[in-house]
Amino acid sequence: MEKIFGTLLTIALGVGTLLGSPDNGQYIIQKIFEDFSENTISSDALKRFNSEEELRKTIDNYYQDYEVEINFATDAVADGTTIRSEAQAEIKDSYSETNVQVTGVDEADIVKTDGNFIYYLVYDKLVIAEVRNPEDISIKKIIEVNEKASKDYYCSPSELYIDEDYIVVISNKAKYYYDINEAEDFGLYRGGASEQQLSLINIYDISTYNLVRSFEISGNYISSRKIDDDLYLISNMYINKNLPILPVYCDTAETKEYIDIEADSIYYFDDIKECSYMIISSISLDNMERKANIDTFLGAGSEIYVSKDSLFVAKINYNWNAEDVTTNVHKFDINNGNVKYVATGIVQGRLLNQFSMDEHDGYFRITTTTNAFLDESENNLYVLDEKMNAVGKIEGLAKGERIYSTRFMGDKCYVVTYKTVDPLFVIDLSNPTEPKVLGELKIPGYSSYLHPLGENYLIGFGEDSVEKSYINWRGESEVTAYATGLKLAIFDITDFYNPKELYSIKIGGRGSYSEFLNNHKVLLFDEEKGIFAFPARVYSEGEMYDDGVPAYGKLEFSGALIYNLSVEDGISLRGKISHNDERPDYNDIQRIIYIGDVLYTLSPDKIVASDLKTIERLGEVNIEIENEKIIFDGVAYR
Repeated sequence: MEKIFGTLLTIALGVGTLLGSPDNGQYIIQKIFEDFSENTISSDALKRFNSEEELRKTIDNYYQDYEVEINFATDAVADGTTIRSEAQAEIKDSYSETNVQVTGVDEADIVKTDGNFIYYLVYDKLVIAEVRNPEDISIKKIIEVNEKASKDYYCSPSELYIDEDYIVVISNKAKYYYDINEAEDFGLYRGGASEQQLSLINIYDISTYNLVRSFEISGNYISSRKIDDDLYLISNMYINKNLPILPVYCDTAETKEYIDIEADSIYYFDDIKECSYMIISSISLDNMERKANIDTFLGAGSEIYVSKDSLFVAKINYNWNAEDVTTNVHKFDINNGNVKYVATGIVQGRLLNQFSMDEHDGYFRITTTTNAFLDESENNLYVLDEKMNAVGKIEGLAKGERIYSTRFMGDKCYVVTYKTVDPLFVIDLSNPTEPKVLGELKIPGYSSYLHPLGENYLIGFGEDSVEKSYINWRGESEVTAYATGLKLAIFDITDFYNPKELYSIKIGGRGSYSEFLNNHKVLLFDEEKGIFAFPARVYSEGEMYDDGVPAYGKLEFSGALIYNLSVEDGISLRGKISHNDERPDYNDIQRIIYIGDVLYTLSPDKIVASDLKTIERLGEVNIEIENEKIIFDGVAYR
């Protein structure tokens, strides 16, 4: 093999000389190596530290310069390499699942169901409710995720997964320098400065509820995905140079002790923009004896997009000496729990969220906004190939506005920008090298979330708004907008050149709010059942101030809103569910799911079953958690 490459090298350099430049020879060498093996990593392959001393030097340099370029000799990245009980009785009814971005790629949430039981994270507890009979719901088990073995740590459960065999609970775990609340009767406590941040995975047997495995890894929990039996977790560890700089892990499949991740297994990017580790951990749920795969990179990631075969991690780069912002996107191949770095692409601007990214037919697509919070903002769409090289782009879209939502649907992309009105753009991506805007629709308000409705329609959820002119501090006339309530709409995109708003309804007045504005997982949508439901706090319409600005009204309702939604009949309210009519400001419903023809609404104090069609209440159960208190900065929260 070495002789073959040596011969190729000689030929390439010779050809390069004939072409007038040795650089041409180097280019030919690069192409030969790329063509020789489809597994070859791009020319900017990641590198590894040779020692902890070298790692320490890099971190010290970063804190001195806040931006450092590394040129160490390195290696390239290699391939990352019960008996069932009554609880799992046959499921006869269909049931809802978490609203996810990519079909077949599960996302964690605070609520999951298998059709017989509901698994719900409440404070620091995992509540398991049996719901075979909606008129007789019972709390089967309450598992305390927060372990009180040590007062030095506080564990905060974030999200969970379930499958046929296991319940997986993901938490943030923190160790503090000191404890501001040492009294035993405070129960759960938080306080002091963080010394160590860990992401914790607890895996419970779904039949016995016994803890069968724990995995801890340094860093705050960023996000995760589950593909078949493989769980991928991304954590981010900020490096404090005054503390130990090596990340640690503890996997009970291997040991009960914390183990350092050695410096010579940590990869880094040449251009370090942030002194933190991005750690990708994967666990195979079909083999509890197999230890976790861990890949550590010096350089943080903030948003992720995952397809069936690839993981993309985006990092926004802020240049404090200039107004421009760029985003790095690192691509990794994923397969059966193995993670392999592929390449890094860079685009102008900052992305909004995970829906700003997509992969289709081998191409990665991303929407961004430059100068997002300035009057000269503009919006972009970039298309990158498998090696993360930009091959197509649209720049300068909707100047003066910023992106509020994006939805990719095959070879089309739908983008909502907003400042005072809501333009919905239809972008054609059938030719990845020449994306182009086909049509545009301008309406009041904006959509913060877009959801496909068949192939020819799109659901938009956001806020309605009203424009208002005013004189700024320079004596110039400007136009701004005020939100005047929530808004739900159906767009007809049959004619890509002429999108239309087919139906729309306004919900409440100014001040009305739903977590759905920022979190797609709260949505319950089933096209076949024609149901669209989400939690919300609804305020009445307020009066207008003398200057024409709409005033806030009074809080009228807090709970779940359930709508009928179809292309044929439009949008209409099916019903509302509240868990506490006497105090609409208390006990907000967090999630809505269905099992068969029964709707379940969940709040920290109660689970309520209602008829899916009539919204008539069928049964309920209180979640009775003893008087635990979460203490933060000396204040007790419940």
